Amino acid sequence: MVWIDEIIDEIITGVKDIHCTDNIYELYNALEIIIRYLDKDNILLQGNDALYNRCYLDQEVVFIRNDLDHGYEKFILAHELGHALLHTSLKTSPFNPLMNINKLEKQANYFAVKILNVDLDSIALEGFTIDQIASTLELPVAYVTTVREIETEYMMGFEGRCNGA
Repeated sequence: MVWIDEIIDEIITGVKDIHCTDNIYELYNALEIIIRYLDKDNILLQGNDALYNRCYLDQEVVFIRNDLDHGYEKFILAHELGHALLHTSLKTSPFNPLMNINKLEKQANYFAVKILNVDLDSIALEGFTIDQIASTLELPVAYVTTVREIETEYMMGFEGRCNGA
């Protein structure tokens, strides 16, 4: 059985190879996914930092707050790209009570970590606080605290649980 980390690695490698870039903005352009910047209070954002819509006026669009710092914006765009590429058959998942939204969000976060090559090198970052790590990696503190959890779940713990461990 192919694990989610292998699937994500294949998708990322394929997208980067086909479009000859690892720049998140260039990937959006190549995939013809529109980025629309909105005020944080815009009703389309529904209180979120960003929202991916597969079919907004017959176009794929990511609505994103216009007041995010650059590092956070890149991470959020990578996260939303994860939804676009991983969850291709889902159009209205947030409205489906049977859908495991937490799982989809973890997959999108893991995709973002992988496509941006986020590496929490425990030796290089030893002694750093979460705030210092976030600043160094240009990521929001909330995401830095989940990277290890995501890596552990998908790279180590996920296979063990699926194999009956």
